[in-house]
Amino acid sequence: MSKSPNNQQAGGFPSFTTVNFYAGSKLNRLSWLRTSTEFLNSSIASPETRFVVMKNNNPLCHGDEAPEDQRGLLATLSWDEVKPYILDNVKASGGVETESENALVFGPQAYGLKNGGSEEKDFTRATDGVGPNRLALVFLGIDESKLNNTSLPGQLAKDSSKESDAANDKAAPAGVPYFALSLSYRPPFLAAEERAPLQALLEKIESEKDKYDFIDLRASSQAARWPAEEAAVVAQAKSLLDWNERHQYCPGCSRQQYSLWAGYKRGCSSSLGNASPGTTFSQAFLPANTSTFADDGKGVCPSTKVLSNFHYPRTDPVIIMAIISPDGEKVLLGRQKKWPAGFYSCLAGFCEPGESFEEAVRREVLEESGIQVDQVIYHSSQPWPYPTNLMAGFYGIAKSDNEKDIRLDLDNELEHARFYTKQEILDVLGGDTQVTRAELAKIDQQHDDVKEVEKRRKEVGIRLPPRTAIARVLVEAWAKGQAVLPNHMDSFQKTCM
Repeated sequence: MSKSPNNQQAGGFPSFTTVNFYAGSKLNRLSWLRTSTEFLNSSIASPETRFVVMKNNNPLCHGDEAPEDQRGLLATLSWDEVKPYILDNVKASGGVETESENALVFGPQAYGLKNGGSEEKDFTRATDGVGPNRLALVFLGIDESKLNNTSLPGQLAKDSSKESDAANDKAAPAGVPYFALSLSYRPPFLAAEERAPLQALLEKIESEKDKYDFIDLRASSQAARWPAEEAAVVAQAKSLLDWNERHQYCPGCSRQQYSLWAGYKRGCSSSLGNASPGTTFSQAFLPANTSTFADDGKGVCPSTKVLSNFHYPRTDPVIIMAIISPDGEKVLLGRQKKWPAGFYSCLAGFCEPGESFEEAVRREVLEESGIQVDQVIYHSSQPWPYPTNLMAGFYGIAKSDNEKDIRLDLDNELEHARFYTKQEILDVLGGDTQVTRAELAKIDQQHDDVKEVEKRRKEVGIRLPPRTAIARVLVEAWAKGQAVLPNHMDSFQKTCM
């Protein structure tokens, strides 16, 4: 994947154009091909394919053995490196073609699933893009950034430098396919004494202690160095693997679920009732001494008759907001008791059903701080894969910045909240800013002494989130005059000159 700097390297967080950490993926997700057996099987076996592998939802990264500029950054594996482990589990899932060069991983043919009497549309719905039932394996997309064209429905992109271009979904695609693979996943039908399906691969990787490491990006000091597109791929991989691992049982009937659409859909196992009953693939989901789903005592699952939303990955909308004083010179920040000492951030909360973003901003701020909000202005958004949130970042203009109006007893979520001046925030940020040249000169004069900067930062007494978090982005963009706010456009326009 070609590298491009993230905002932490490029600097600046202007309204509407900021691409936050975990966003900015270069993958073409090719959603219309998640049901194509030929495409998925040719993609996974491509010599160009890369696997984002995770342990407990933490990505594999380069260890101390790697060159210094790669340490702590994303490490991916090739098909040859994971092939024997994946095919062993395909075979254990009932795979019928695992020995030849053209081994099958996806599709009903791979597991001997045939229509035993259902309507064709029902059989297709139950088997499209089906993968090994022992693995959490997801097709993420293809990096086509180095190609001259982009894949469209009915026509995959071509690599003009190669004669064997992919003209349809039966050939190995041009570009670099990406898949996500969980090494810690255990299907619910696995006996307690059985090893996790990919335990052998995990042990092999962990035996190379200095070559690789699994890291939590939230706790990694290297996160700010990550190229934006790699962080975005990890966010996609983490969210989808987590969703597949969590949603093991059908909420309609409590039977086990299985993966469809190469990891983008989960189906109730009762859907396989007429798909070659007795196959190894189907039998794994049935109770002991039960041969068909009709005999398991759970009746007909409602999800097999309607388009049910619990079959698909979910994204939970979260609003996060920097609340600005009426004069534009202060920002409201708060802290929770469980946070590290001195840590302050923007207020945030989940959207509730039947609520717009703007309404959610006003409600959450009122509930958490007692402050009423007038105008609400969008800045940018950020995927937050912990586990599957989408953070929508806003500014809210407070009706009052009187500290006496702040109340923390409405929902008791915050330990403390107050308005901080722009200068106090700049002191915490280290005094750097992007305003007019004249203003910049003044601030530089005030902060040219490093010890004085550190002294003033300590006097303010707060710590802000890292630049990989949208909370920091909102606060920093406001402090540096990069945020578009009503009645304060002069400052923003000067930063654009």
